Amino acid sequence: MSGKSQRRRKTLASGTGVAIAIFAALAATGLSLTGPQKPVKLDEATTVEAPKMTDWREIARQALGKGKFGFAEVTLKSGVLTVTGDTDEAEDRLRAFEVVKEAILSDPSHVGIVLALENAITLDGQKMADAPDAASTMGKTPDAKACQTAYDTLLDGRVINFGSGSAVLAEESKPLLDALAAVAKRCETYRVELGGHTDARGNATANQALSERRAQSVADYLVSKSVPASLLGVSGYGETQPKDAAGNAEADAKNRRIEFRIVEDVAQ
Repeated sequence: MSGKSQRRRKTLASGTGVAIAIFAALAATGLSLTGPQKPVKLDEATTVEAPKMTDWREIARQALGKGKFGFAEVTLKSGVLTVTGDTDEAEDRLRAFEVVKEAILSDPSHVGIVLALENAITLDGQKMADAPDAASTMGKTPDAKACQTAYDTLLDGRVINFGSGSAVLAEESKPLLDALAAVAKRCETYRVELGGHTDARGNATANQALSERRAQSVADYLVSKSVPASLLGVSGYGETQPKDAAGNAEADAKNRRIEFRIVEDVAQ
């Protein structure tokens, strides 16, 4: 190989080394020959802020504090916000509940979360017969789901009672019936079936007839509270659809019931 060729190869090798060094330097500084490049960050943590949850109990407690109702406390369970406590003044009992009700209803985001408001404040140690208010918490234009939820909330753990073996409504059930009537009037575009059920004691044919009469008694009461009769359907199921088949007294109590079930949108 001539001396000239050897010099050319050395020059090329030297140039290649310089180019490699330049590329390495550019890569280390995050630059390229085509312009600045945004560094790639691997495994970069992404922070997503969780939505803030409203503390409805705290809102109610603040309202009670402002009203100086120190005797009252608040619980929230299964969507029912309950005001508890004891006072010897009937007016204070009502006012304490009203300030809580106003505080909750003033924030429309309560709809679907706070399903009912209950005044469980005792009066000088005496329990009152108030039923939860599920009509006020439904929002301006309740849909079928909201209406069914309101009925279910009121009847969760509560039953409409009758005289033994009769269709005569028990007096203590009327506050609950009034609360159900208030919901029915808010849900004026939905037809609801009132389904009567009995326990399995006695004659099945007699139980069937009794379940029908009891459902009709409930419908008649609701109509007396200005619920349109056209919104109410009546069915009796007797002992055919038990909720609890244990056959004991506790199961019988669960099986004797009136159920409210939305069946039709009469506005369509």
